[in-house]
Amino acid sequence: MSDQNNVISRRDDMITSSMAVGANNSAMQSKLYVKFVVNGLLHEAAYEGSCRYGDLQNLTYEAEEIQLKTAFSEFTKEMAAHTFHSAVDVLSPLTTHLYVQKGNPDIMLKDEQLGQLKNDAASTDVFVVVGGGIPQFTALRIAETYRKPVIIMQAAGWAIDAAAAIRAKGLDGWYVQNWEQLDQILRILYARKAIQQTRILSVTNFLTRPPRGVVSAITDFDKLKSQYGIKYENLNYQVFFKMMDQFVADEGFQKEADVITEILVKNAVRSNMTPEDVKKSVLFYLTAKKVMDQYDCNAFLIECFELCSSLNPWNRRFTPCLTNALLKDTGYPAACEHDTSALLTMMVEMYLSQKAIYMGNPDIDLLKNTITLHHSVASLKLMGLEKPDSPYAIRAFTSSGFGVTLRHDFDQDLGERVTAARFDPSGTKLLATSGKTFLSVGSGGNEGIGCAQNVTFRVDDARAFLRAQQNFGHHLAMVFGDYVEDFSLLGELMKFDLIVA
Repeated sequence: MSDQNNVISRRDDMITSSMAVGANNSAMQSKLYVKFVVNGLLHEAAYEGSCRYGDLQNLTYEAEEIQLKTAFSEFTKEMAAHTFHSAVDVLSPLTTHLYVQKGNPDIMLKDEQLGQLKNDAASTDVFVVVGGGIPQFTALRIAETYRKPVIIMQAAGWAIDAAAAIRAKGLDGWYVQNWEQLDQILRILYARKAIQQTRILSVTNFLTRPPRGVVSAITDFDKLKSQYGIKYENLNYQVFFKMMDQFVADEGFQKEADVITEILVKNAVRSNMTPEDVKKSVLFYLTAKKVMDQYDCNAFLIECFELCSSLNPWNRRFTPCLTNALLKDTGYPAACEHDTSALLTMMVEMYLSQKAIYMGNPDIDLLKNTITLHHSVASLKLMGLEKPDSPYAIRAFTSSGFGVTLRHDFDQDLGERVTAARFDPSGTKLLATSGKTFLSVGSGGNEGIGCAQNVTFRVDDARAFLRAQQNFGHHLAMVFGDYVEDFSLLGELMKFDLIVA
């Protein structure tokens, strides 16, 4: 194999791996640090009473201490056998216990028991309390002391007491019955953390006004920062494209574009574009990635109508479609037409699902109860960022032959469930389909120009969705799978309202 082929092969591997979760500075690289606490109750003396009974030899301090150690050992084995979300990092678990002195009506959780958590408290994102011995009180005290989310996991329903008490303090608390429910809450907490670690690169000359093509888009970036922790960096066209010209003049930058171009063309099932024109869109993609890295950003926005009017796409022979598609495949939310509402929706969907997102203009058929989304920004990782690339075709966005779009054949996904959603202009309400939607009609526009590609799915009540959508705007972000319940839980945590239609 030649040196050039070796370079291409290595780059091919690199591109494939970069499509997985955690590429570069993606917010999806975030880890959720979880600390398990196995609780118990130790009595100074053996006796029976109104809530204590059994063989006295099993009620001594020594016997209860052994029981706690056994419970801890059994739980750690169960924990080790459990498969956690890829972003969950489990810290070393430990035991705590409450203590009862003989004849003393108080039940104490001594300072040294809570103090055991101090060393890991700063890095811990969530504590999970399990075990016996009135764990709901231990859970409450942990929440009060360390001001971190606390989950109590018990099969017995009385443990929900902890969640109510913790929430009454204005803190985050949950009761779950089993590992499956725990995994869902951990996924919700991870999504919130990833959103808080998102920094948008906005490329526009008009930051504080809505784009001409999406007048419903969120424009208050400072509110996004204060409400959700999302940060941003804005560059106007002059600055961004001056940077692009500097990058393009670099020989190494050109070689990197050549390699990616060759791989894209080689792996496409078909293409109607010249490699030279494919490379023009790759140069824009690499510029976006490089500028994002320089400004420590991990989400991307650029306009469509305004960008087109600037003549940069015409003069440089690119459109942003390829960039938006590939960024999503590498774990970076990227929305068309500087649509911040779609971008925020995309963050929620991507971080919950670990999948790339398709977005488009919705056409609603009231008679057939269907929604059709039109845009040419299909990604290769719609089924999961850690899944293999889906087959794709390369089609030019323009009649002139420039502007790479990757076309995904949605007909291969017939019967798959999807969820479509959008935030309103205030960024405080999220509209979502019922979660029962599914691809039933298929797709079209795979060979057309412009935003020709489309996918159609059926909903329960298209008329009700259309009425609700009047308050939200036009682009919908679509994710494979049913995530409505996740949206609801995340909305409770992050204080946005969910409207399901």
